[in-house]
Amino acid sequence: MSERGEVSTLLFGVITDSSAARDDALDEHSTPFEDGEHEGPELAPVQREVLHEQIYGLLKRNLMVGRFVPGQKLPLRSLAKSLGTSLMPVRDALQRLESMGCLASTPLRTMVVPKYTQKELDDIRSLRMLLEGRAAEAAAVHRSDEHLARLEQHCIAIETSAQTADLDLFLEANYNFHMTIADASGICFIGSLLEPLWMRIGPSVRRSKPGQDHIRKAVGFHQSALRAIAAKDAGNARRVICEDILECNR
Repeated sequence: MSERGEVSTLLFGVITDSSAARDDALDEHSTPFEDGEHEGPELAPVQREVLHEQIYGLLKRNLMVGRFVPGQKLPLRSLAKSLGTSLMPVRDALQRLESMGCLASTPLRTMVVPKYTQKELDDIRSLRMLLEGRAAEAAAVHRSDEHLARLEQHCIAIETSAQTADLDLFLEANYNFHMTIADASGICFIGSLLEPLWMRIGPSVRRSKPGQDHIRKAVGFHQSALRAIAAKDAGNARRVICEDILECNR
């Protein structure tokens, strides 16, 4: 399979900036307001910034849910074509991810997904246990009924992935479950601290190709975590989440 094919089959969604071209065309043929016609408030243009953030968010999520693998090249032109957009917003997004250490560049400036050493992966696991363990404790105290409903939905998706051996579904549902706990914790900045760790670990989980037995174990951990959070058992919630993180890296 070509690099472009690998990229296009892994990416979630397609973004297009063709609306910007249509807006430019309209501007060329627009006429001034006639006397007495109200022009309305002046609004700052946001199309470019919104598009850049969309592409950055899309690439970031694809890293976190393991749609890429370590060592995979992310050619600029192939990505732009797959996303249905121009080169500039894709280049900006890749450079942002590189500045965070979540992507690396070759001598020819092609971006690649980094390969981490075992020590680096172990350290990521330790940091996740510190942050996500504390988040699980806080979630057991502060969670709402809406949070519990979302966690239950993600548990169902993980169980379905175990039954169907659907790795993509498992990786996405697993990410959603852990981030919902972070959201339920109410801890300020917890999401922005966890996302760079998930961008680094997601591709490695994909590479390990967890099988049905591994996913079935994950089902048990996630169901136990949900029960602990629902029961407001902070200590047990922390313990189960840390066990899940440890098992994920074996």
